[in-house]
Amino acid sequence: MRKNQGFTLVELLVAMVVFVIVLGAAMSFLVTQSRTFRRGSDDMAVLQNMSFGADNLDGQIRTAGANTVDAQPPVVYASPNVFAFNSDYVANDAADISAVYYDPDASPAEVEALKLANQIGIPGSSPNFAYPSVDYNTGAGTTSPAELITLFFTPDLETSRTDDFTLMRQVNNNGPEVLVRDVLPDSTNLPFFRYYILRPPGANKLPALTLLPAAELPASHALATHGDKNDTVTKIDSLRAVLVSYVITNGQTGSLERKQRISLNIPLPNMGTKALKICGSEPILGTGLTATYQPLAGNVRLTWLPATDESGGEKDVVRYVIWRRKVTDLTWPDPLTSVAAGQANYLYDDGQSLEAATTYEYRLAAQDCSPKLSIPVSTTATVTVLP
Repeated sequence: MRKNQGFTLVELLVAMVVFVIVLGAAMSFLVTQSRTFRRGSDDMAVLQNMSFGADNLDGQIRTAGANTVDAQPPVVYASPNVFAFNSDYVANDAADISAVYYDPDASPAEVEALKLANQIGIPGSSPNFAYPSVDYNTGAGTTSPAELITLFFTPDLETSRTDDFTLMRQVNNNGPEVLVRDVLPDSTNLPFFRYYILRPPGANKLPALTLLPAAELPASHALATHGDKNDTVTKIDSLRAVLVSYVITNGQTGSLERKQRISLNIPLPNMGTKALKICGSEPILGTGLTATYQPLAGNVRLTWLPATDESGGEKDVVRYVIWRRKVTDLTWPDPLTSVAAGQANYLYDDGQSLEAATTYEYRLAAQDCSPKLSIPVSTTATVTVLP
């Protein structure tokens, strides 16, 4: 009878060696595949991050100046790291056909111009640039629908890298939101934002687009009114395009790092000189009236600043109209007086038939050559004539 025999020790050793070799090859293949998949996943994440950032920047910056009122600057502040502009980007009213996008959930603080009462320092501005210095209203006296949008790059303090930046977006005085993380400068000396400016023509030359030198940044409005003839140092209204350059990474370092460079040249189609109407819409007042009782003189001193439409906008203000009434009166009488336009600061002392121990209030309106009055007018706080 034949006996069954097992494997010899040599055969077992050979089988184990072959198994280890096959297993090692399989593991090596799996590790390589895993690394390749992870590398592909990282590359795709970087591309998606880059695409998201590029689409956001291009879509928003192109709208700078969209549906702004005449006195409202299209671009507010421009520096190597910050670009702030006014744009009617979002509306929460479906009937508003001028906004770029409609968002029914947008808060009122995100869909109209930033008011003087909510003045902010532009994020990332150096030295700090406060904005706005006046309120910007439409000809009907309502707040401009163009909100302030600020895009800025700031160091990312939440990563271990020291060269990481974050692209942020802020609307008016609302809190900033993160658009893109894992951002690096394109090079040591290359800024995130550069600007093309339209230079005036020289002798026998056409106007030319040139890069604004870094030495001429930051650019901002020296005066509050867009197009003000007295604003002689402003280059910001001549901007015609924004060149954005940066590098997107996967947040890793060394051999694990993945990078993609992006460079966008974004035009500013809403910049340039606007065709202004003369004696068209109601003038924009844009200033407040202050009333102060002067006991020694026995009169009420009224002070105010030039209207928005006197030195900018339609530039058609010819006079200021003043009303006065007792606080007990239900209606306003005929105007008290008028003051001709053309002063840097306005002052009027009212001593006409003031009654002792009586409280008054005053109103002010700008009047153009049509002649239309600004709406709304400015009403002072009450002022009391002493006994």
